[in-house]
Amino acid sequence: MKKAVIMCRVSSDEQAKGYSLDVQLESLTRHCIREDIDIVKHYKEDHSAKNFNRPKFKKFLEFAKNNKGEVDMLLITSWDRFSRNLTDSLIMLRRLKEMGIDVHAIEQPIDMSIPENKAMLALFLAIPEIDNERRSIKIKGGIRGALKSGRWCRVAPIGYKNTRDSDNKPIIVPDERAKYIKSMFQHLSLGNTQSEVRRYLKEEGFNVSKSAVSRILRNNVYIGKITIPMLKEEPERVIEGIHQAIVDEELFNRVQDIIEGRMKLKKVNTNKSLLKKELPLRGILECSKCNNMMTGSKSRGRHGKRYFYYHCNFCKKDRVPAPKANALIEETLGDLSFTESANTIYKMMVKELLSGDETDLKNKRTKLMEEIRITNERISRTQDLFIDGKIDDSAYSESMKRYRKSKQKMEESIVDKSRTPSRYNEWLKTGVNAMKNLNKQYIISSVKEKQKLLGLIFPENFSISDMKCRTPRINDVLRYILQVNNELAQNIGEEFSVNLELSSLVEPGGVEPPSKQGRIGISTCLFRD
Repeated sequence: MKKAVIMCRVSSDEQAKGYSLDVQLESLTRHCIREDIDIVKHYKEDHSAKNFNRPKFKKFLEFAKNNKGEVDMLLITSWDRFSRNLTDSLIMLRRLKEMGIDVHAIEQPIDMSIPENKAMLALFLAIPEIDNERRSIKIKGGIRGALKSGRWCRVAPIGYKNTRDSDNKPIIVPDERAKYIKSMFQHLSLGNTQSEVRRYLKEEGFNVSKSAVSRILRNNVYIGKITIPMLKEEPERVIEGIHQAIVDEELFNRVQDIIEGRMKLKKVNTNKSLLKKELPLRGILECSKCNNMMTGSKSRGRHGKRYFYYHCNFCKKDRVPAPKANALIEETLGDLSFTESANTIYKMMVKELLSGDETDLKNKRTKLMEEIRITNERISRTQDLFIDGKIDDSAYSESMKRYRKSKQKMEESIVDKSRTPSRYNEWLKTGVNAMKNLNKQYIISSVKEKQKLLGLIFPENFSISDMKCRTPRINDVLRYILQVNNELAQNIGEEFSVNLELSSLVEPGGVEPPSKQGRIGISTCLFRD
């Protein structure tokens, strides 16, 4: 009786077209039963057949090498399951032949004892390769055509996400990381090195590799353009894309000049200067004229006294005295006060959020206890199998070692979770006091903490114009509580502060904040460790 190894293969795109591994396995198994062939081993793989550097095929070669004479043939359903590379296929067929293994495709049988049939084999092996190349040409042509129309159809660059427009065509739109991309360009344009910019952004919660920073700073997709690469007689060219730009072209070109050494700047905003106590709004205050980030510095007055200002280094049209801007922010926060009724609602909201954490911790402990119980049962069954002589010493020792190690980790995890103290009441008290007195909390905070607090209150950048703080919106949960204040005080329709102007206020749905996730930022960050 001949002995065979059967192999099924499918790639991810073929899986979607119905090339099921189970269907192939069933077909090969029926063939072996019908032809009285003994199945020595079978393999299933879901890798592309561009080459033979496939995990399962390598395992088959290792098995065949270690079991010479035990395998007579390798069975596949069709030749494209073997490979889609003609040259590699012929080399592998010769290698297997030298090992005493013939390859047969049950749906495309070839009698190799007839020399002319080798031409048929070459045809069967060449067709999949031709199909791959033709498909590649179509895909590349489609991508190039999309690029020429100004449409980005690859994986979205950092700061964008892939989506579809109203015509169901692919397009990229800025995502939540776009603000970090803009900040990266702005900080570099003010004299910071790429390493310093990367470190600063990491502190803000945006972690990116050195190479990624370099690619981002040189990629003109961020100014709304698309580069069409050179192809044969077509030169490389840059066209306007249909996607929204994250960075303005003037800032982008300024950064290119700095990178290429055509422009040298005196460094003005190191991490130390960014945290200067007289300039807490530096790096988060937006220019009211050009919407770029404003910096800050001190200048000498007529009588030698030093004065601090926030000013724009881009359009150079916006300049605000730092003491006035700082006082305006403090007054605005002072107006965002809560009534006792609103504080009660806030406490209920935070308790709901924090009790969710406690419930989650309890569920995790319960799950670990159940996993330990199952592991104990497995240990007992393994011991019984060993006593009954159904497994050898090696299998018993390996299994027990694995089970005990797993059990020890789970027990340690339970102990760690049990030791975690419940500090919700302490957190709640601290957080409510902070929310009741936002301006006092702001005044006593460090510069870094002030910037973080303002970032939570104003999710989008804010500017100062005509001595008013202007921003598209404030934090949803804060706005919700302030609206409750107005309703309780029967002052519906009044502004939250005479110093605050919301330029594009959008009413939330119903009477609840948009989502639990959106509430967590402002409601817990003030008192979480």
